[in-house]
Amino acid sequence: MGRPCLVSGGPGCGKTLFAMEFLIRGIVDHDESGVFVSFEEKADDLKKNFRSLGFDLEDLIRKKKLVLEHIWIDRSEIQETGDYDLEGLFIRLGAAIDEVGAKRIAIDTLEAIFSGFTNEAILRSELRRLFLWLKDRGITAVVTAERGDRTITRYGLEEYVADCVITLDHRIADQIATRRLRIVKYRGSIHGTDEYPFLVGSEGIQVLPITSLSLTHTASENRISSGITRLDTMLGGRGFYRGSSILVSGSAGTGKTSLAAAFIAAACRRGEKCLYIAFEESESQILRNMKSIGYDLGPCVKKGLLKFHVVRPTAFSLEMHLSMILKLIDELKPRVLAVDPISNLYPIGDDRQVRAMIMRLIDFIKSAEITGLFTNLTGTTESATHGAGITELHVSSLMDAWLFLKNVPGNGERDRDGTPGIRAGSTGGTGKG
Repeated sequence: MGRPCLVSGGPGCGKTLFAMEFLIRGIVDHDESGVFVSFEEKADDLKKNFRSLGFDLEDLIRKKKLVLEHIWIDRSEIQETGDYDLEGLFIRLGAAIDEVGAKRIAIDTLEAIFSGFTNEAILRSELRRLFLWLKDRGITAVVTAERGDRTITRYGLEEYVADCVITLDHRIADQIATRRLRIVKYRGSIHGTDEYPFLVGSEGIQVLPITSLSLTHTASENRISSGITRLDTMLGGRGFYRGSSILVSGSAGTGKTSLAAAFIAAACRRGEKCLYIAFEESESQILRNMKSIGYDLGPCVKKGLLKFHVVRPTAFSLEMHLSMILKLIDELKPRVLAVDPISNLYPIGDDRQVRAMIMRLIDFIKSAEITGLFTNLTGTTESATHGAGITELHVSSLMDAWLFLKNVPGNGERDRDGTPGIRAGSTGGTGKG
């Protein structure tokens, strides 16, 4: 409260949205009126742009909760002579603050002043006075600035905004764009110093978790059926622990999707809501194929117990996929989640990135006591026969249970062989079916 915060970044990284959402969340969540000062966009443009994100600025203005103040600076219209100050700016800001009794102010972008005046010594002195003036009035300020080549800002504003500095970044790797946020400094508070991915969507800015800060998930003693009687027997006769994460890996045709369908069908029979994330097949294809082997999931969809989310992995970045899954979980409130297959995520991320995404998803579902089943395609039939590859070993360490499936030819037939592993539970070794 009452401190200035600097938000720095390049074009398109979300600085203006960050500043505006700071005001809107203050109004909606804390009943604190705000003033938005723009040196670039006009008020009508701001209203139109933010309407597309679901923010009705016009309504907040009518309710005397928000003031949009556009200050135009044109070098050709300014004549500098002798000493001067920015007292006119102080008067305009003071009037806008008093108009709605504002507790918050956003200034986007204050560096525009430097383009209109040449005497940087006076400007730096006045900016220092401006920040002190806002702090004395108890106004919490967010100031945006363009990032410099080797500095946080072009004109060194971080020298004056010493309480909190946040940098936003928008980078592209392998044709996939990702936005990241980092708290460079936050005086008087312990904070994370890592880069955190964030998304810009219909609800504004959403910062994604890297991992949970502590391992405090509640471990349930309850068990739920896998949907396959003989597999439940192999798992101590009672199935998986509720809230656990399960990896099902194997080569093509070993029955990974079928096992996931059996797991989902069992949950639907218990009346539990389920979310199925499919990266490979369409919803109708999955329903048709699973019905042919005895798992009719169509009625579950009609009853609202099962929701499919089908999307190509290459359509979005890993962060966007994670965001959409978390949003669906928040909306549906499922007890069971299936992701089929996670191996399809590797074209848009390396092993470390995919592992980080899965870890963040597992952290989230564990905190909500959601049981998650993840299928993973092994590289080749030969590698699956002799053991797991490096990818499976990396991902499996995140899981509570691991089912390894493989095809075993013999007597002119092909049998499927499964080997389960489960933490803190008895297993019955290898099973065939």
